[in-house]
Amino acid sequence: MRLNRRWLAPTVVLYNYYTSWSAEEREEADRLTQAMIDGLRALGHRVEAAEFWRDIRPALAPFDPMEWVVFNWCEGVEAEFAGDARVCAEMDELGYTYTGNPPETLRLSVQKDRVKAVLRRYDVPTPPGNAFTHPDQVTPQTWDQAWFPAIVKPTSQHCSVAVTREAVVHTLAQLRDRVAYIVQTLGEPALAERFIIGREINVGIWGNSPPRLLPLREIDFSRIPDPLHRMVTWDSKWVPNSPDWNSMPVIEQPQVSPSLYERIRRVALKTFRACGCRDYARVDLRIDAEERVWVVDVNPNPDITYQGGFAGACYAAGYTYAEAVSRIIGMAAARLVRKRQQRASAAVLTPRS
Repeated sequence: MRLNRRWLAPTVVLYNYYTSWSAEEREEADRLTQAMIDGLRALGHRVEAAEFWRDIRPALAPFDPMEWVVFNWCEGVEAEFAGDARVCAEMDELGYTYTGNPPETLRLSVQKDRVKAVLRRYDVPTPPGNAFTHPDQVTPQTWDQAWFPAIVKPTSQHCSVAVTREAVVHTLAQLRDRVAYIVQTLGEPALAERFIIGREINVGIWGNSPPRLLPLREIDFSRIPDPLHRMVTWDSKWVPNSPDWNSMPVIEQPQVSPSLYERIRRVALKTFRACGCRDYARVDLRIDAEERVWVVDVNPNPDITYQGGFAGACYAAGYTYAEAVSRIIGMAAARLVRKRQQRASAAVLTPRS
């Protein structure tokens, strides 16, 4: 067992619910939250739960921000764009120290066109492409034929929303049609980028000084014969009995050469820093036939349930679920310690009236 023993900070597990959830979904959320709480208590943490819908203030009011660390388990707020970023901004205003990424990083992550601009600015390899707010913007001047085949995605959605086999296009006419579908169906711009044929590897990163890679995880596409269908689709995650359902298991020890691993490490860490990530995040990569590494997504708020992919990478690194969560809490606790020290120093230096 490898824990951050600097301080087992009293911890508030902050989580939210959606009014649209079914009774079964609500029960599952409660079960997952209790599993985290029970594991942390078994390690010696003092833990309390704080549930909210939209307003975090009543939920956090009983907890002194100079005594408690908040484990931020808000992945979004119902019907609110970048709601998780808003929650973090409010915690900053209230003086709470919380796990995970700051609001500016979370806001960036739901604007995939801005993410790509940041990656390019920092010379991080990402597939060429453009964002479009209207299909008429797709012209030979805005789209290079060399970028086909292309994949078209909404700019702000996670969880493979609208990523289907039809999302891969081959002509300008198909690209316009798919952009029109995204804009009209989801009411937001579409991001089109060259589809990188090859392997897909997910990289969990955690820590701050310095951040470190967790063991790699690869999507096994061996059951998908068409290379242009080798992508994690909406159906593969959410539609039981569809052609993609259960067809893309995870390879927990992917085979990569030392040189490829080093390129993956450099690109993933550069991405983590370029996007202003903190504590933990996941970077999704595609590896082409020439073993070039391309960043296709950055998720600074990945699923952190005990059956999720990030937890799986922690298990591969030798941590139990509770140990991994405790380690993340320790990262935030270090910030709270510094905040308390700064306050104490300020009090000593303030002259008495």
